[in-house]
Amino acid sequence: MADMITGGCEIFSALDRISNLPVHQLGRWPTPLESIDHPTLGQVFVKRDDLAGYGGEARSGVKARKLEGLFGHMRARELTQLRMPLGNITNLGSALIREAGALGIDVKLDLVDDPPLRPAIRRALHEGYIDHAALSGPSYAAAAFRLGWNYLRDWLVQAPSLCVPPSPAHPSAMAGVTRGYLEMVDQSKSQFGTVPGVVYLASASGTSVAGLALGEALRRAAGDPPVRIVAVQVVPEPLRLWLPILFASTIRFLRLTRIPHPRVEVVAWREHTVYGRFTATHEAICRRVGNDFGLAIDPFYGAKSWDVMERLPSLINGRPPLFWHCGYTPNWHELASELRM
Repeated sequence: MADMITGGCEIFSALDRISNLPVHQLGRWPTPLESIDHPTLGQVFVKRDDLAGYGGEARSGVKARKLEGLFGHMRARELTQLRMPLGNITNLGSALIREAGALGIDVKLDLVDDPPLRPAIRRALHEGYIDHAALSGPSYAAAAFRLGWNYLRDWLVQAPSLCVPPSPAHPSAMAGVTRGYLEMVDQSKSQFGTVPGVVYLASASGTSVAGLALGEALRRAAGDPPVRIVAVQVVPEPLRLWLPILFASTIRFLRLTRIPHPRVEVVAWREHTVYGRFTATHEAICRRVGNDFGLAIDPFYGAKSWDVMERLPSLINGRPPLFWHCGYTPNWHELASELRM
């Protein structure tokens, strides 16, 4: 009994610690939690992080949660330079540069040519922040080597910098997404008297998934019913390989003990795992979801997780499923001829 009491105290202490981490406010929180009536799935919750009011056309969504944690961490540690690789399909670049500049943080982006684009289109896509970036080739392995080299060089000269993998995949960013999960649970209980049975979201780097899964593990340990976190993989690299690393780094960063190990179910269908590419089917899903439910999603991420939600109803366990609207790439129509498979 004493162990149970001690473990419970540690869980609530951990939840309090996450809620009180340094944050630099970017988004408008809480984002709405909506309910739609799906013709085959019934009631479906939609977490509208696309309405956070940050980034490209204010639709960057969950990225605002990650950057709030990252910038809060950097300000607390007085770090003044950020190095990060970034792919071609992003609505993050210009907003990231602008906000970091206001905080006195110099951003150096390593722009990986993924998915590959013609040079003129690529430069136009990144035009607003090209002075803060280097246009690199298509290899993330080479980008990782450059990031490691820069980290070593900055460490040797004691530069106040932070080098992070794409997304950004830093524990402070993942903790920002964990706060989003805790926010959703509070809304779900107050609005609908229950928590969802399963959460669907698209994932490339795994950062958002790791943050949600950590939140689920903490709330489960605190007595909530289990929620299945379903990650729809949108990259060819196996997400299962680095999710444990993301979990471990965040748990260590937060100094958490006595928590259940976070659990994620990864769905990796071939038609979804070509990064930055999409099919006519994905475009049709975007149109249908917009027409039927008034939700603007893109074919890179949202359409793929929506597709899995509709085609795997066996994952739903009696409580409503939740579609996590992570954000939206507003200019995807302009790139359709280049990126359609």
